[in-house]
Amino acid sequence: MRRYLCEVRWLEAAEIRARARRRSRRTALVVGLVLVGTLSATTIAMFGRPWNYPPAVEDPAVSASVSPAGQVASMRSDVPRDALVQQSDLAIRTELQLDEPAPGGTVDLGPGLGRCSAGTATQAWASRSQTLLSRSPDSVDQLGDILVVQDLYRFRDDGARRLFEQVRQAILACPQWGEVRTADHNGSPVLVETTRRWDTPRVDFAGDESLLLRHSVSSVHDHVNGDVHRVTNSPDLRVVLRVGDLVTVLRMADEAKLVRLADVAARRMCVAANPRC
Repeated sequence: MRRYLCEVRWLEAAEIRARARRRSRRTALVVGLVLVGTLSATTIAMFGRPWNYPPAVEDPAVSASVSPAGQVASMRSDVPRDALVQQSDLAIRTELQLDEPAPGGTVDLGPGLGRCSAGTATQAWASRSQTLLSRSPDSVDQLGDILVVQDLYRFRDDGARRLFEQVRQAILACPQWGEVRTADHNGSPVLVETTRRWDTPRVDFAGDESLLLRHSVSSVHDHVNGDVHRVTNSPDLRVVLRVGDLVTVLRMADEAKLVRLADVAARRMCVAANPRC
């Protein structure tokens, strides 16, 4: 494990602290791996057939609820592991699966979008997160590329529906916003103007509700000597998907494969959702 940690390339401290606040119960290893580098698109093969996985095993973590007609129904309150995307759902062999349940919290949609939300974000009841990594082609002592990052949340009552409505409202409220700050470059001040943009190129393609959220960041660096440099980062892609009272956020580098994986995730979530599909 120590050898793995030595290979971790840390991102900016601000992003690490932000992630840590949202996931205070995660272990340091999971936090580091989720934030490492960029997701690899070139090493991802075709997905396995989604109907080849076994059915979910009933879990004792259920609660009883009474319908208006007086019938008692079984309601799941946990977030089971078999509701996540499985290693067998990917044709490429994965080296490591990091998985951890956690209490509920705010759904992680990436940096910045929370500023556009009106009011308090809907809180999840319970959650579970995982990271799937590929096998390293160079050494067994090195971690491979991050293939999939997934957060899965369970909500009470109509919380999952309200969460989706809040996401849509946030994107409509500010599809983009900018900020200006001063940075230091070789002892000289640099004016940095950053613009963040969000759009949803695809909606309602899986589950009860779904959207492909694309977050693009560009910046202009204005040096005191008059030099101006423009930097555009690769977009961050996330699928936000709802099935019943469950909401998942999937991250992957390739847009087409991410959309296909969302359909697999929806089928996995069906077995644990309230009500079942």
